[in-house]
Amino acid sequence: MATPRVDIRVQKTKERLKEALLSLMKSKKIDRITISEICRVSGINRNTFYQHYSDIRDLLSEVEGDFMTSLFSSVRISGESINSVKEIMVLLLATIKKNQDICLLLLSDNGDKDFLRNILMFALPSAVENWVKELGMDKESAVILYYYVVGGAVNVIEAWMKNQFEAEIDDVAEKLNAVILNSQSALVQ
Repeated sequence: MATPRVDIRVQKTKERLKEALLSLMKSKKIDRITISEICRVSGINRNTFYQHYSDIRDLLSEVEGDFMTSLFSSVRISGESINSVKEIMVLLLATIKKNQDICLLLLSDNGDKDFLRNILMFALPSAVENWVKELGMDKESAVILYYYVVGGAVNVIEAWMKNQFEAEIDDVAEKLNAVILNSQSALVQ
C-alpha cells in the first residue's frame, strides 16, 4: 500500500499557521487570540484557515499533537521498553529541554494548562498494570497513586522549566521516582 502524498503547499500553509499561533502565544493567552490575528500574522486568509482547522483549539491541538508525536517517537527510538517511571521522566524531560522554545509556550500561562497532564496520562494504563502485577496493589490504589504522581510531576516539571532548566534531567527524574516509590510503599502494606 502506497503512502499518501503530502501536498507541499498544504504542509507549508499549516506550518505558517502554527508559527503564527506560537508567535501570538508569546504575548497573549490562547483564549484571547483570534483567527483574524492568526491569519494576519501568517499572511493566510480566513477561508484557507477554515479549510484546515475548525477553530483555534483545533490548530493548537495539532501543534500539541506534533510535540506528542515527537515525544512518543523518542520512546520508540530508544529501542527499549520503559521499565520505570524514572525512564519515562528522563525521556519526557529530555524532549521538553530539546524543544524548550515550543514547550515554554505550550506549557505557559498562555497555553493549554492541561497539555502536560495529558502527556503524562498516556502511561496510565501500563503503570497501573505494572503496579498491580509487580507490587500487588489493587487497581483502585494504583489509579489513585498515578493521579497523585501526575499532579505532582506536572508541578515539578513546570517549576523546573521556570528555573530555566538548571537542575539536571537525571536529578529531577530521580527525585520524582523517589517520591513515587515512597508513595507506592505507603499504599502497599
